[in-house]
Amino acid sequence: MKKKVFKILAWGFATLTLIILCSYAYMNYLTKYKFIPKENEFTKRVAYIDPEKALLSEDFETCSDYIFDYYNPERATYSKEKNGLRKFILTHYKNKNYNDSGYLNIRFVINCNGETGRYIIHENDLDLEPKPFNKDLVNQLFDLTVQLKEWNPNVIRGKKRDSYMYISYRIENGEITQIIP
Repeated sequence: MKKKVFKILAWGFATLTLIILCSYAYMNYLTKYKFIPKENEFTKRVAYIDPEKALLSEDFETCSDYIFDYYNPERATYSKEKNGLRKFILTHYKNKNYNDSGYLNIRFVINCNGETGRYIIHENDLDLEPKPFNKDLVNQLFDLTVQLKEWNPNVIRGKKRDSYMYISYRIENGEITQIIP
């Protein structure tokens, strides 16, 4: 009986030792290849827009400290709806012989009053890899996007809330082929 108990204890100890060694080796591997984030490296949400790095943040104020995502049941929308937004952009956009293709993404914040600010621009090719666009094209679409002033704020539990928003322009050879969302 004592031999059996001893074998069980020895097996348990060996198993525990093996688990500890494997865990140590795995943690060492993760640390070596930087899969473990450094302290305070990822303290913000993915959608976060840093006011210090964003465009047109100076006089822009949010209504609270928390900014919701755009995809809520009563999400933020342009007051003239998607067709009004599309019509405004396509009427005013001028292709000045641009040959750029890809996605020009403009992210921003809509506060609880429907005002916009904290703009960030992302430029990607059609495979979604980072790629710089013609600066004049970027400036033109940014200026047009900023001119869209009449937004309906996000509504959550009956209260108007601050939220993130984005407009993505799909561009092929300088022409806007799609506006998302």
